[in-house]
Order: sequence, then C-alpha cells, then structure tokens
Amino acid sequence: MDKEFYHYWIGTLPGTGLKRTRRWKEQVGDFKELYENGAGGLVKKGLCTKREWELLMDEGQKERAKEEWRELKEKGIVYCSYYNESLYPKSLRQLEQPPKHLFVKGEIVNEGQISIGIVGARECSPYGRDMARMFGYRLAAAGMNVISGMARGIDGWAHQGALESGGKTFAVLGCGVEICYPAEHRKLYDSIVNYGGILSEYPIKMKAKKIFFPLRNRIISGLSEGILVVEAREKSGSLITADAALEQGKDVFVVPGRIGDVLSEGCNRLIRQGAIPVLSPLDILEYYGISTYNNVETVTEESELMNLFGTSPVHMNVLFHQSSKEPADLLKCLSRLKKMGAIREVSRGYFIKC
Repeated sequence: MDKEFYHYWIGTLPGTGLKRTRRWKEQVGDFKELYENGAGGLVKKGLCTKREWELLMDEGQKERAKEEWRELKEKGIVYCSYYNESLYPKSLRQLEQPPKHLFVKGEIVNEGQISIGIVGARECSPYGRDMARMFGYRLAAAGMNVISGMARGIDGWAHQGALESGGKTFAVLGCGVEICYPAEHRKLYDSIVNYGGILSEYPIKMKAKKIFFPLRNRIISGLSEGILVVEAREKSGSLITADAALEQGKDVFVVPGRIGDVLSEGCNRLIRQGAIPVLSPLDILEYYGISTYNNVETVTEESELMNLFGTSPVHMNVLFHQSSKEPADLLKCLSRLKKMGAIREVSRGYFIKC
C-alpha cells in the first residue's frame, strides 16, 4: 500500500477528527506504524480512548479501508489528505476548521492561478443568470479559476459561463463526488469533471444533506482569493459564504441590485457593510492587477466587429453594412460579445462597447 492509503485509513475512521489525528501523528510520526503495530503507545500516554483503540485495532475497518481505496483508484478519484502537503491546497490549511481530506474527480485547483468564487440565489432572475454567466465567462477566459457549488441558479450559470470560455471551473459539493446534485445538472457535472474538477470532503457516495451545504461554503471561500455575490436574499447561503470569506480575510465583490428587489437585499446590504461593488468583470481583473484583458482582441472573427464600436451606440443595421458578415453570422458575433461582457445592448438593436 502507498503512503496515502494510511492517510485514508486514519482519515475515514468513524468519529476521529483532525485535532485528534494530529496528536497521534505527533507521537507516531507515520500512520503506517500505527496501522501495522497498533496503538498501545497512544493508550499508555492517554491520547487514545478505549473506543478509538478498538477502531485502530479493528481488522474489519482495515479491510473496509482497503476495499474503498481500491475503488477510488479504479474510478480515478484523487484523495487529498490534510497530511499530504504536496497535494492538499495550502489555502485550506489556514481555515479555522480545515477539512481533514478532499475527494476530487477531475483536476485539483491550481493554486498558481487566482480563483474567484461566484455564488448567489438558486431561484435567480434572468438578469442574475446573465450576470453569473457573463462574469464566469470573462473571468475564466482571463485565466482565473471559477469556483462555485453547482447548485441551481447562479452557481450553475457561473460554471456554465466558465465552461463556454474554455477556462477552468471547480465545483465544491455538499455530497459525495459520485453524486450529481441536483440531478438535472448531470451534463454540467460531466463537463466540470472534464474541464476542471469536482471536490468534496464527504465520502464519495454520501447523499446531500441540508447541514452539509453551509459547511461546504467555507471550502469555496477558502479556495478563492475573492467571492463574487450575484443576487442574494436577505438571509441566504450566499451570505454565509460571503461571511466566511470576510472571516478568512478574503475579498468580497457584489453585483449591485435594484432597491426593493428581494433578490438584491443581501447584495445591497453587503455593499453597505463595505463589500466592493463591481459593474463588469474588468473591475475584478483590474483589482487583482491582471493586465487589461480583452478576449475579443485575440479572436479574429470578432476583432473586426469590435473596431466598428465607438463611444456612442451603434445599430445592428449599421454594423451589417460596415462589416463583411452575413446577418446570421453578425447575430452570432453580437451574442458572443454580449456574453463576454465586451458590449451591451442599450435599446433594441443598439449596442455599445463596455
């Protein structure tokens, strides 16, 4: 068995938390020693209860761990133990309550890139949907990791936008990584596995539970340099994530909303408390000192069209006559540029550069 198996065995023993296993590791140095030679030394030093000693000595538990370990290997699921310093995200070590391990399908978050968590209402408005998708697209296209929880609404649209850009996105689940929750996000789930990663601190087949979702929010914020909130009610899980980010010393960005709109109450309250209002993805990119990013400048198909925009709104008929595009191609280009946040439609058929 490789070294990580012993981390898995100790990490999945029922009722053993990180605080306890840290003390054991200080005494034994290597969990392989504990696995092979027993816990007599820990009992003598009063570092192990009778129940814990029984678990450590239980051959049935060891066989169970071996079977589960083989299953992880067969399914290509990566196990990241807190004790594996080369694999476990350094940012999570700073948490007051770091997860003792992570299960990962796909890639592990590259901490060499800036990560932004995008969260918001499950029952979002069309405006919130478009903002989440656009911010996810532009930030991922600029090389940022987009992190969210794969929930309905804002989470799902942020992931979708990131995927459409060809960038990286990661979902932190409130269930095991083998469970697609919600079930209707199966296509999204499969795409995230292929173009990013699915992460969870829970056993791979653990079903979603209400209590798990507030806990997973600390991981979303822990992996992120900043959190962007797009639509949130006065009391919502998104605000729990924002509060966790603030406690961790992370940046909190907010897309402002209309006064009196229930989906904007949480966002506007965060702004009042000092969160950073953002009007476009460029605000976040500039905040982190990322050189001015304009995806359209690198895409030949759209660069010609962008040159036709000035400081005043331009009607699509003018764009058609001044460009070399067929009407259908023009509409597709305009749609892509809107999604990227490069232009916006100020009135029917009139567009302006952002």
